Amino acid sequence: MVPFLFNQCGSIIYYLTLASTDLSLAVPLCNSLALIVTVLTGKMLGEDIGGKRAVVGMLLTALGVALCIAGSMNEQE
Repeated sequence: MVPFLFNQCGSIIYYLTLASTDLSLAVPLCNSLALIVTVLTGKMLGEDIGGKRAVVGMLLTALGVALCIAGSMNEQE
């Protein structure tokens, strides 16, 4: 029941984000952050996340998210 409720909370946040931000920024951010949250949740549940390659992948994803946000902020100025 807890994973289902956690998933539903994520869906609500996703739809609220889509309603309040530019789609060209919101969709890539939500999709990439969903990947990170899934991997981290799996790790908390004791799953093997793939070692160093998974960590590097999450860091690269976070870097991509940061670049998207930075690019969006530059367009607004």
